Amino acid sequence: MTLNTSPYSKELGKNKVENCFEELVASLRADQLMMETNTATKEKKAFYETMMKGSITDWSSEARKMSTKHFITLLLNDYFLALNEYNKDSIKIALDLSDAKVLVWAEIKNNDESAEDALLLSEAKVNAKYAQYGFHITSTIVEKSDCLSVPNHYMIVND
Repeated sequence: MTLNTSPYSKELGKNKVENCFEELVASLRADQLMMETNTATKEKKAFYETMMKGSITDWSSEARKMSTKHFITLLLNDYFLALNEYNKDSIKIALDLSDAKVLVWAEIKNNDESAEDALLLSEAKVNAKYAQYGFHITSTIVEKSDCLSVPNHYMIVND
């Protein structure tokens, strides 16, 4: 195995690093201007105020909130896209969200094995993708004939 040591490849790597840091600094300068002119979003203000306090615990907590929001949003989007691939729109779904997991309460028609399969396959697909980041989804599947109400802490997404 030989390493590519041409000046051209080194230059590409240097430019990539340089561009990355230039974009980062430009973004930070834009944020600085927004903070100084009081035009930053509430979330951005909270983030930088936490950073300025210097507490690693507070900073870690803020980063955790941001990652949770990011990953839960992606997870839910992928979950509903997967369900849509199976053409399962007649399922009643309610959600309960926490820091690292999404609980799904799904009510299907009696003996609707294809709907049950769609829910389980969608869950598995999403869990395979997001488990490495510490996020997952867990489903409770009931049939209409079970006559169970959606638990109070769940939010109904569709009826």
